[in-house]
Amino acid sequence: MSEYLADIRSRIEALGLDFQFKGTIKASGNGMERETWLWEYEGSQFVFVAGRKHVTLGWNTDQCPLGEGVLKGLQEEFEAGHAFYQEELEVLETDYQQQIQEAREENNSSKAEELISEQEEEIECLKEEMSEKGYTTWEDFMAKWNEHLSQCLSPLRTADIGDMLVEVDSRYLEEDMPSLAEAVSSLKKGPFTLATEDEWEYLCNGGTRTLFRWGDILDHVLTEIFQVGCVSETNEGTESILNRTNMLGLSIAYDSYKIEIIDSTQYTKGGDGGCSLCGGDGAIFVLPCYTAFYRQMTDKQENTLSKHYYSYRRIVRLP
Repeated sequence: MSEYLADIRSRIEALGLDFQFKGTIKASGNGMERETWLWEYEGSQFVFVAGRKHVTLGWNTDQCPLGEGVLKGLQEEFEAGHAFYQEELEVLETDYQQQIQEAREENNSSKAEELISEQEEEIECLKEEMSEKGYTTWEDFMAKWNEHLSQCLSPLRTADIGDMLVEVDSRYLEEDMPSLAEAVSSLKKGPFTLATEDEWEYLCNGGTRTLFRWGDILDHVLTEIFQVGCVSETNEGTESILNRTNMLGLSIAYDSYKIEIIDSTQYTKGGDGGCSLCGGDGAIFVLPCYTAFYRQMTDKQENTLSKHYYSYRRIVRLP
């Protein structure tokens, strides 16, 4: 047993909790592999996470360049979306032109004029939707991407993170909670507590500086995100990118439907409850949910937190 592990075990034993040491595990992610130690508490798995000083967290679109793989994936998403809307416009115009021609052949000018008006209205609505989602030009797409990131990601900053024991995966609430404030208060009643936003972002990305915990790629990930049933197994029978544990051995930020409560009454992390995905909002609004830095702001009103969407991850900071 190394002196370092012996020291960690001594610090954990000093907590006075019944953590059982289960052994060493290897975790990989974002092109990195690390060893850590697995512990068990009342049937739940925890890993030891070593802290770091001066960790860079958050995101700034002007100072944090996107990786080539992310840009490539966004370009492909734009081209697919642009082609979809162009095809929709062509189908719409062809269909109406056929109806207008038939009306004219029947000498029904009033019906033809009505169809022309309907065509213009529907085409305008489709073009507005295309513009709202950024599928007019690549420059427009990226402008909307950067604008949304600046609104929904935490600010660029540095923080010191301490050693802790962290639950491998978050667990759903046992019952609906009347408000986020009450949920945070009840979940912080010892012996466990909740991660701060700084701690949660470090746990998600392991201190690395990529927008996504799995690295600067979007290949295959977009398919998994937009086809929710694909997140358990890929077509090749290998474990999906989203469901892989990260380099710290944690299952985190893999499902936009699963909202994770942290030590904050202003926002949650890890997803938006699937709102953008179910709403068909496109990559600009869906992808940020899978970043460590995404903030789902809470409504100012005290809304009920459903046990089917809200989860929490227990941690213990080591003395």
